[in-house]
Amino acid sequence: MLRLPKVKIRFCIISLFFFAGVSISAQEVEEKTKIDFQGNYRVRAFNLGRDIYTSRQTPVTPYNRQQFLNQYNQQVAQSFQDELTARSKGLPTTTSPQKEDQTYYDTRMTLNMNFSTSKYFEALVGVQIGDIIFGGRGVTQTSTVGPGTGGQATFSSSVNMQTNFLYLNFKLPERGFSARVGLQLFTSAQGRVVFIPGTGVNLTKDIRDWNTTLEGGWFVAQQNNFTDLDKNSYSDKNYQGSNIYFYKIKTSFFNNAKHELYSFYLDDNLRDLQTVTGVYGTVSQTSESSDLFWHGLFNEFNFSDFTLVVHGIYNHGRVKSLNPYRDVNGNVVQDKYDLYNIKGGFFDTQLSYRYNESLSFTMMGSGSTGRPGFEKDGSRSNLHGNGYRTLLPGYSLSNIANDFTGGYALFSGKDMSGLYEYGLYSDIVLSGPLVLTVGYYRLYGTKSPLIDNNRFYNAENFYQTSAYFGQEYNLNLRYSAFRDMQILLRSGYFIAGNGLKAFLDTTHGTVLHELFVTAEHRF
Repeated sequence: MLRLPKVKIRFCIISLFFFAGVSISAQEVEEKTKIDFQGNYRVRAFNLGRDIYTSRQTPVTPYNRQQFLNQYNQQVAQSFQDELTARSKGLPTTTSPQKEDQTYYDTRMTLNMNFSTSKYFEALVGVQIGDIIFGGRGVTQTSTVGPGTGGQATFSSSVNMQTNFLYLNFKLPERGFSARVGLQLFTSAQGRVVFIPGTGVNLTKDIRDWNTTLEGGWFVAQQNNFTDLDKNSYSDKNYQGSNIYFYKIKTSFFNNAKHELYSFYLDDNLRDLQTVTGVYGTVSQTSESSDLFWHGLFNEFNFSDFTLVVHGIYNHGRVKSLNPYRDVNGNVVQDKYDLYNIKGGFFDTQLSYRYNESLSFTMMGSGSTGRPGFEKDGSRSNLHGNGYRTLLPGYSLSNIANDFTGGYALFSGKDMSGLYEYGLYSDIVLSGPLVLTVGYYRLYGTKSPLIDNNRFYNAENFYQTSAYFGQEYNLNLRYSAFRDMQILLRSGYFIAGNGLKAFLDTTHGTVLHELFVTAEHRF
């Protein structure tokens, strides 16, 4: 296993020698600073309708069935009495329907500024303003940070401005070598393991004779060294943090084939407690440390009108996760951390066919081993068996089931443990700059979610679990009005299956649909 202090020392030594060498060379080729501005401005109209939850609202831990029913019936009776009292006095209703239909508008701008002083040095800073919702946040949303702030008349709510990129790029063009240091985007093939901004070092070496590129580096995912544990006004060096190390080997020995071999290693010794709450109290509490590896092999083959992508990932390592002793009612008696050995996998395949200039078809399927949801003792199912643990992925398979592009989503890449999705979509060029995309997808659990600790969707209420999570229809329309201006209509309609209801522990609702229109200007 890599140890954090040793790796940091190695990185510092390498960086110092490299920076010193480049600095000497750069003194002879200083030029006038060149500044390049790039960015985009986006305005969006968004509409959502749903009668299903997008996250679980009930606890996942063991419970006393009769005690829960008594409390639940008491809450229902109290809600009925509050509503009756309000109506009898002519006051507004105290309840709202279990469905949502909302429309709002938002806007944002991103700006990247690249500063170049020579062919050896450049620096980049990228910022984002927004998303700013027209009129500001809802009346019950009091947060003044993060997307959605700002936009309220009289400037009574703050505006969100976020730094996305801030790094120096040291280059040796003659040797095909570069090093980026600072806040930058770290990625893996198709974002299946990592697609996230982070602060660290990324070294790249091109071997042109072999059509090969080598990459390696390290970034800090979370820092906890600057803490005053005993409150004596001095920071304590506890050497706790979450660090990620990686390498990538990209090759293209043949014109019609691309390959990428890579590994990511997570060294995480933090044990911060993360609590998720819902309508019925604390849904789950997790705290863990881990030493985990992800080894991936990505292959892309191009055969005339066909393109085939085959991608596999093997995940292994150890996780120490909080799994306290509980009594029969699910109450915590004593905290303890259990050790779990992880062995899981992820598959990703895609076949595209280009019929002609105006029509193409793509079949895709992605998923991981394991079981979605939680075990009978309340621990996550991806800690057991052949469960797959995600790192920091960022990818979309469909507009609702698995998405991270800005709309409503049931799952993101980091939540796809024990799930797989497959589907078919087609791109149709209607006329010049107008492109229509239609798609159909199905979402499943690799295994059926357990319902031992479900409050509503359980065997006692005559429900059965299932691996079928639902199906989805997509329709997108993209119009490139000008070279630097495009308008996108994006929509999705998801119909839930019994697997999703078992996962979310809900018997209510069936549908989630969204539609938004975006106008984006690039400059």
